[in-house]
Amino acid sequence: MPSAPPLTCTDVVDESLSALVRTIRPHLLWRLVAVGDGAPDLPLVWTALLASPGGDPTAGWRAAFTTATERYYRTPPPPAMPAAFVLQWCLELPATLGAAAALLGPWVLDPRTVGLSFAVEPTAAYPTTLQLRSAGDLVDDPVRRLERAKEGYLDAGRELAEGYRPGVNLGRHQRLSMVEDLWAMAVARLQGRGPVERASCCYLYAVPGTHECAGCPRLRRR
Repeated sequence: MPSAPPLTCTDVVDESLSALVRTIRPHLLWRLVAVGDGAPDLPLVWTALLASPGGDPTAGWRAAFTTATERYYRTPPPPAMPAAFVLQWCLELPATLGAAAALLGPWVLDPRTVGLSFAVEPTAAYPTTLQLRSAGDLVDDPVRRLERAKEGYLDAGRELAEGYRPGVNLGRHQRLSMVEDLWAMAVARLQGRGPVERASCCYLYAVPGTHECAGCPRLRRR
């Protein structure tokens, strides 16, 4: 019988990371994989979405989602809608990973240090696959663990939201409120609760033939 090929650094994945992926993957909306050092990133690296002087790292993604939305609804969406949806996804991914890791296991993830990258479906332009390189820190106390996970996510998420410049008017209050909303939504879904009341809006209602999402702030103003 031929001997197995020797492991390389690309093949070696920390056992804590493997355990994290096995634990939270059934609770996610996306495929989640773990990789070791040396493996390539997926096309979108989360830390590259932070403040990028002179760049617009989500421009292609927003354009693809605009095209997909127009094709589905047979009318062009208002520019704020794709901009809001892409920002939501940029926040939803680390919020859901961080909340799931803290609620379902002993892990605290900081989206800036766990090597998060992801891929989107090329036609519909929604996230499909997430990749992690680290399981972050281990914290035994469940209350402190969730607090630390939230703090790390909010700090990183606010940095991303502050630097998000999609070329349309998404006000600072809207962007920063979305950071808080996506954490609350992730925790509620993982705990089996219903929609939370949001302070931010995704602007889906502005597309002809649609209406407000559950929890939309517009519903409370009626």
